[in-house]
Amino acid sequence: MKMKAFSFLSSLIVFFNTFGFCTDSFGGLGASQPSDSLSPRLARLVHELQAGNRQALSAFWVEMQSKTPLIEPIVEDKQHHAVTFLWRGGEEIKHVSVLGGFPGANLAKSMKRLAETDIWYLTEIHPTEARFQYVFHINGPEELPMKLGPLMKEISMNPPKPDPLNPNAYAGWSYVELPGAPPQPWITKGTAPAGNLTQLKFKSKLLNAEYSLNIYTPPGYNEIKQRCWLAIAFDGGFLNMSNTLDNLLAAGKIPPLVVIGVNNLNRGRDLGCSDEFADFLAKELVPWARKSYHIFKDPGHTIVGGTSLGGKMAAYCGLKHSQVFGKVLSQSGSFAAGTREESASDLWSGEAPKMLVREFLESPRLPVDFYLEIGRYETTLNFSPLLETRRLRDVLKAKGYKVIYSEFIGGHNEICWRGSFANAIIALTSR
Repeated sequence: MKMKAFSFLSSLIVFFNTFGFCTDSFGGLGASQPSDSLSPRLARLVHELQAGNRQALSAFWVEMQSKTPLIEPIVEDKQHHAVTFLWRGGEEIKHVSVLGGFPGANLAKSMKRLAETDIWYLTEIHPTEARFQYVFHINGPEELPMKLGPLMKEISMNPPKPDPLNPNAYAGWSYVELPGAPPQPWITKGTAPAGNLTQLKFKSKLLNAEYSLNIYTPPGYNEIKQRCWLAIAFDGGFLNMSNTLDNLLAAGKIPPLVVIGVNNLNRGRDLGCSDEFADFLAKELVPWARKSYHIFKDPGHTIVGGTSLGGKMAAYCGLKHSQVFGKVLSQSGSFAAGTREESASDLWSGEAPKMLVREFLESPRLPVDFYLEIGRYETTLNFSPLLETRRLRDVLKAKGYKVIYSEFIGGHNEICWRGSFANAIIALTSR
C-alpha cells in the first residue's frame, strides 16, 4: 500500500529541496559521462532519411510506442546501456529538457533536434543496474533557477510532462528500469494472507497536537501467540508497506510486525531533528503502543524508520532515545543538511550548521543497529548526500555500531525505496 502520494509539483520540490540538483561528482560510481553520440537505432534512422526514405520517421515513431526511452546495449561495454530520451513536436517546440536521469550540472538537461526532423533526443550512458525517474520540460529555460522560489514559479507556470510513450509512471514521473536493475518481487499484491490496516487519531500532550496514525497488524494478529516487533514510520508509513510485509511474512522472511505510520503535521518541523517530536515518539507513542498491542517491550525489537528527511530523523531518534529505539532504518537520509534544517540548500545561509554525523562522533557508542541506504545518483552541488551518508557509515562503524549499508544505482525517489524497504526490514529483524 502506498501511504503517501505527492503531486507532481510537490514531488519536484522534494526532488530539488532534498538533493535533486546533481553534479558531475558521481561518488565512485564508475560510469561514463552522458554521451551526445547517436544511439545505433537513431543513427540508422538518420541514414534512412538521408537515403530518401520518407516513411522511416513515421515508422520509427510507431515502433517507439510504449517503448521509450530507447534502451540499447553497448557492444564493447557489458556494464552499461545507452538510454535515449525522445520527444516529438512541431514548430511550436523551441527547447526541450530532461529532468532526472543521470546526474548533471544542471537540473534541466537540454535535448537536441534530430537532423531536420521534429524529434528531439538525449542519449545518456547508464549502468545496467540503474532505476531512475525523469520528465520533460517543454520550452523552458536552458537552465532552471537554482533557488527554490524561482524554481517553483517556473515549474508551476510551465509544468514538466511525463513521457507519453513510456507506460512506466509513478507519482507524476516516468521511470526507467534497466535490465540489471534489482528485482522488486515483494511490492506486488499476491496471494499471501493480508494484514489489517486501520486508522486512528492520537492526541499528544507533549506537543498539544493530534496525529493521524496508519497502523498495520500482521495477518492472524489476534491468534498470534508470540509477541510482534514494533516499527514506527514517518510520512504515514513505509512505501508498499502492506503488500511487502504480507509477502515477506508468508515467505518466512520476517517475524510478525506491527507498524505505526505517523502522518506528520509539519514535515519540516517534526522531522528536522526535533527534540520535541522525538520525545513524543519515545515517551507517548511507543508506551501507548506497548500497552495497546501484543509487541515486544525492549528496544532490540523496536524499529524507527523513514525516507529522506524521515531517514535522518530516524537516526536522530536512535541517538536521543536508544533506550526505546534499538533499530534505525534510513532510506536516503538527508544527512547533507544540518540537524535543524530541512534541506541542503539551507547551508547557503553562510553559518555552518552542526551535522548529525558530528553528534554521533561526539556521543558515546549506543546500543543501536543501523540500516543505511543511499542512491549513487544522489549528488548535489558542492555537497553530496551520497558522500555524507558514507561519512556517517564510516563514523558509526569506527565507533563500533552494527551497520548494514547499501547503495542503489538511482536517485532520491520512491521507485527505488519501495523495493529496498524489503531488504531493510529483513536485515533489521534478522539480528
